[in-house]
This record gives sequence, structure tokens and C-alpha cells, in this order.
Amino acid sequence: MDLFRNIIGQRSVTVGLSASVLNNKLHHACLFSGPAGVGKEAVALELIKILNCQTGKGTSPYCGECRSCRQLSSFSSDDLIYIFPSINKASDSDKVLKDKADMVNRELKNKAEMKGYYRFPFKTGRYITLPQINEIKFFARYNSINKSRKFVIITSAELMNKEAQNSLLKILEEPPGDLFFILISENPSFLLDTIKSRCMNVHFPPLSKKDILDFIEIYYPDTEKEISADLAENSFGSIHNLSDLISGSGKDIIALHEKMFDFFNKSMPPETIRLADEIVDRIRQYPDNAINMILTKTLKKLLNSLLGDEFKESVVHREKISTDFSRFAYMYRRNINPRLLLINLFLNYREESKKWKNRKIKI
Repeated sequence: MDLFRNIIGQRSVTVGLSASVLNNKLHHACLFSGPAGVGKEAVALELIKILNCQTGKGTSPYCGECRSCRQLSSFSSDDLIYIFPSINKASDSDKVLKDKADMVNRELKNKAEMKGYYRFPFKTGRYITLPQINEIKFFARYNSINKSRKFVIITSAELMNKEAQNSLLKILEEPPGDLFFILISENPSFLLDTIKSRCMNVHFPPLSKKDILDFIEIYYPDTEKEISADLAENSFGSIHNLSDLISGSGKDIIALHEKMFDFFNKSMPPETIRLADEIVDRIRQYPDNAINMILTKTLKKLLNSLLGDEFKESVVHREKISTDFSRFAYMYRRNINPRLLLINLFLNYREESKKWKNRKIKI
């Protein structure tokens, strides 16, 4: 039985979570991992509604109409705390802090209207910090007003700094009985192993083209079929990528991907440095998920260009290059010098592709 009502794709995930709920085996902490824009937050929001629905009470799909469902749907419930990398600075005045809080509340309403299929348009902070985990401790200290379960959603959980992760670990070791955690991460390898071991790990794969088309039909019903097919093809299974394409920046993103491919595959000094500087200047204009789409599309084309199907059999080389690209995306989000990161990625790619071309792979 599937208790989830409004999830695009991810059938295996929702059926598995439904079974855990129905059999009363849902862990007090879940780690939702997978690429950006594949529905991790959407599933998290529906899961907490299923568990706290005053009508279904965790044994049937949530009603969506009771007080609990309405409050959880709008992020206005006293039973939910939502944590993301802090945008507040120590130097912020009270007015600035209030303005930021108002902005976040407005964007949470937009996220609610899109049922979790929405990312903040503003740039989030570099880290989730210790004071934010202390907020969770304060939240956990008191019983729910409604005598229902309480939930903590931590998105971009891999961006918790060391102090925050160690503090969270102490809560996970002895969690209150009515408190549930959902950690959402694109790069769970950066989480402490001790945190991951205390979570039920749920992996979210990229959405299928059909899933993306279903999403377009629901949220962008006026889109022509031919354009929808093209959008589904170039979104790489991510609704965030789809949103960037629809926003009007799609053509620029595709053009930058082609330039980046030429940079890795064809450029020679001194053109390499010139292209690196040009690419860095242009990627600064895009949000993280658009950069992820450019990198993913470029990586896919690079791997396909390396001796075609034969290279696909070289797991070591393919995974090394893929890991380097993932590391670039992560370090870029940490505000490490993007020019140095890109040049280092270029050198690593050229070295790995040279190794491949100079050895005979037995298929």
C-alpha cells in the first residue's frame, strides 16, 4: 500500500516508507540522499503529514484537510522545525535579521504551494552551525501542544560543520520518543559515519523522463508537447534543472555546457586559462543546481567521448572522473577559489583520460 498522494515518481521509495509506517518500523531518523530536485523534500513533507494526520493516524493516506495537515503543509506547525544552511551573520542588526526571517517565511510558503518541489531563490549560507542544532535541542525539550509527533527536517545536511554534526550525534544517540529526524543530503559521504549509522538510509534516484513530463503537465499545463519533451530530455531527472530551463536561462546553460566540454576536451594553453576564466565568470551567475546541471551534462558528454562504449566498461576511470566532478561541485559550494578548482579538475581529467588512452582495456 502506498500512503503518499502527491509525489512525482519515486514509487519504490514511497512504497518502502509506507510499509515502514504501517508496520510501525519507521526509524526515528531518516537520511534521504540523492541528486537535487528529485523529490526528497516533497516526500519528507508528505511523510510527516501521514504520521500526524488526525484522520488517517498513520494507517491511511493523509486527509490534507485536518488542522495538522494544513499546518504542516504551510510550514506553520509547532510540531515542525526546518533547518538549512544559515544566512544570518554575526554582524546582522535586528532589522536585518527580521527582514531575513520574513523573506524565509515567504519562500517557505512558496515551497508549501509547490508541495516541496521548490528551492529557495536566494543563496543559502555555507554551513549549518552549532546554534542551529541548539535550536533543535530547545525544540526537543518540550512536548507537542497537540500531543502528536514532532519533526526536524535538516536540508543540505552535509553542510553541517564539525561542531554541528557532533552535537546532532548526541541527540540521535538518545532521541526523545516523539521526535523524528529527516536529514536531506546530496552528498552524504560528508556526513559522519556515526550519524549515517543511526539513520534509516533512503536513496532517491533521478526522476525518469515520464516523471518530468508528469510534473510539467501538473505545474506547467500550458507547455507545448514538443517543448515538454525537450525539457524532459535536458533536465537529467531533476525538477530543479527543469525549473532553470523553464525560467529562460536554459539556452545559456546549454551554451555554457558546450563551452565547458570544449575546455576539457579540446583546449590547449594559453586558451585553457582564458576559457577557465570565462567559465568561472559565467557560472557565478547561476544557482548551485544550475551549475550541477552544467557539470552533469558536461561529464556525461566527456565520458561518452572517451572511446565510446569501451570506456563505459572501465569502472575505475569512469568513477575517478565522476568523483572529481562531484568534489568540484561540493568544494565550489564551500566557496573555495573556483578558478583553482576548475583548473585542478581540468588537470585531473586530462591525466585520467591520458591513462585510459595509453592502456589496453580488456572488455
